[in-house]
Amino acid sequence: MNPFVEATDLTQGEKIVTISSVVPSVLSLNHHLEKLKPQVRFLSSLVRSLQVSLKKRFGGIFINVKMATLTQDGTTAPFSDPVYLKAAALDPAFSLMWIDHHVLVSLEVKAEVRQHVKEVILREAVETEQPTPCVDEEEQEILGQGEGLFAAYHKKKKKKDVGTTPALQLSHYLHIADGQNVLLFWAMNMKVLPSLFKVAIRVLDVPASRAPVERVFSHGGIILRPHRAQMSDRLLTNLVFCKCNAL
Repeated sequence: MNPFVEATDLTQGEKIVTISSVVPSVLSLNHHLEKLKPQVRFLSSLVRSLQVSLKKRFGGIFINVKMATLTQDGTTAPFSDPVYLKAAALDPAFSLMWIDHHVLVSLEVKAEVRQHVKEVILREAVETEQPTPCVDEEEQEILGQGEGLFAAYHKKKKKKDVGTTPALQLSHYLHIADGQNVLLFWAMNMKVLPSLFKVAIRVLDVPASRAPVERVFSHGGIILRPHRAQMSDRLLTNLVFCKCNAL
């Protein structure tokens, strides 16, 4: 059961990125149980039950990676939101390596899953981009930016696009992602990968579970004891904030 303990610790952290570990953890646990099947003799039913429960609880993930089919009743499977795929792919500790190791399908299907994850990321990267208005030469002359006694002698230069497309950024990211710490990586590459950075900060700040939020309320209950009933709301808020954000 050690892999389950490790997955629980990863997804219930407070001061680390947790949502990116959901998909790799679930698929790794399923792979772990799959390997246990031929090895166990007396606990085979337990292993099968754990695997069935895992696939039922996280059905949306298995559907998105083509390890399961859509439900026939039309209901949305749990954990089917693409944010889990995007978060796993945009964490350099995982990147797309979990597809190669723990998605138990054929190589052709793996390629389709990899392409699907890329498209989901690129789609949001394009949507979050804000195009920079470009002033053409005629507008510059109208605005007086080309004025001068010998302005006509100068060669007119077209404005160069120094940025890169989201597709090129994603390709570069997949090339340099090699197990780095996710927070340090994006802090160092926010200007190199601006489009992906916008997507990363949107998806990676989502908590994987409600455990950190529940701990905040627990701290509040510990601080606001009966003998502190006269404590003001502002003071309680500040004390809880200090407690939960202490280094």
